Amino acid sequence: MTIEEIMNLWILICSLIGSIYGFYRFFRPKKAVYLQLIASGVGCILVARFFQFIHLAVKGDLCDGFHVGMLGIIASFLFFLTANYGQMDGLVDDRTKAFRRTRIRSLFLPFLILLLYGWFFFVVKNTELRVVIGVVACFIMICTYYNFKHVIIFDVELGIVKPLRFYNNLVIAYAVLTMLEFIGLYADITPLYIVACAGIGIVAILLLPVLKGGVDQWTI
Repeated sequence: MTIEEIMNLWILICSLIGSIYGFYRFFRPKKAVYLQLIASGVGCILVARFFQFIHLAVKGDLCDGFHVGMLGIIASFLFFLTANYGQMDGLVDDRTKAFRRTRIRSLFLPFLILLLYGWFFFVVKNTELRVVIGVVACFIMICTYYNFKHVIIFDVELGIVKPLRFYNNLVIAYAVLTMLEFIGLYADITPLYIVACAGIGIVAILLLPVLKGGVDQWTI
C-alpha cells in the first residue's frame, strides 16, 4: 500500500468509529438537531475518505484536480457551519455593537486559512488544483469564522459556549490540518502529509465524544 492509501485508510477507520458513536448517541428521539448536524459532518469525513481510498486503489493516485472525495470534505465543513451558524450563533451573538470587536477578531482564523492557501498556491503550480483547493478553502474559511468566534466570545448566562470550546478548537484543528494535508500531498512534502492525516484521524475520533461532554455541561 502507498502512503496515501495508508493515511486515507487511517482516517476512514477513525471517522467510522466516530460516525458509529455519533449515530448511537445523537440520532435518537428528542436529540438536538445541532448534535445531529455535527455527527453528519463526521459522517461526511467518512464518505470522503471512502471515495478517496477507492480512487487510490483503482487509479493509484489522487488526480491533479477535482475528485468525488472533495465533495465529502466540503460537506463536512458545511455541516459544521450549519450547526454553528444556524443553530448556535443566534443564541450567543445578539448582533449588537457589544460583540463588534469579537466579530472582527474572529476573522483571524479565515485569514490563517487564506495564508495556508497562499502557501499552497505558491508551491503547487497546477492551475486546476489551485482552483479546486481554492473553492474548498472558501468553505473552510467561512466555517472556521464561527468556530473561532465561539471560542473567543463571552459566554452567555446559560453557559452554552464555554463547554463547547474544546469541540470548536477541534474543528479548527481539522480545518488547519486539512489545508496542511493538501499542501503536503500536492507539494510532495511527505512528513507534513503524514502528520496532517494522523491529526485528522485523531480529531475524527475525539470530536463527537468531546462534543457530548460539552453538551452534558449545559445548564439549560
